[in-house]
Amino acid sequence: MHLYQKEHENHLSGITRLVSMYQAISTEQINRFYPELPRDKLMLLVRRLEKNGRITFDPERELLLYTKDCTPDPSMMKALWVLTDFVDALTYHTISDFPVTLTFYTDSDAYEVIHVPPEKEMLMNHALSLKEGTEKRLAIVDSTEQIPRLTFPDIAAFCTVTDTGQVQYFKKQ
Repeated sequence: MHLYQKEHENHLSGITRLVSMYQAISTEQINRFYPELPRDKLMLLVRRLEKNGRITFDPERELLLYTKDCTPDPSMMKALWVLTDFVDALTYHTISDFPVTLTFYTDSDAYEVIHVPPEKEMLMNHALSLKEGTEKRLAIVDSTEQIPRLTFPDIAAFCTVTDTGQVQYFKKQ
C-alpha cells in the first residue's frame, strides 16, 4: 500500500472512531484532532465516509453525525472543545458515565471533564463527592457565577466554552 494511501486510511478510521464514540463532532473539532489535514482534504474524507454510509454530514451546522437521527449533546460538544486543547498530549480518551462527560489521559495525568449545567450545582456536588479518584477534574460551567457553588473534590480548573470553541480556564479563589 502506498504511504499516502495508508495515511489516508488512518485518517478515515480515526475520524470514524471519533464520530462513533462521541456521536456528533464538528468539522472544526476534527480539524483540531488532525491539524495536518487541510480543510479541503478533510472535507473530501468526510464526503467519502458519508458516501460509504459510515457517517452523516450536516453541512448547515458543520457537524459529523454517527447517524442522521443523532442529536448533538451540548455537554459533550463543550467537553470535546476542552479535549481539543490537550490533543497534542493525549494518550487515550473516551466517553464516560454521568456525571462525568468524558475522560482522557496524557503521559502524566488523568482528567475527567464534567459539564455543570446552570441550577445543577447541588446535584453535581452530591454526585461527584461520592466519587473521589486520582483524576483531575475540569469543570465546564456556563457562567462563572456557578464557580463558588461548586465544592466537589479534585477540581483542577473551571472553564467556560464558547460555541466557536474558545475555552477559558479559571482557578477557584
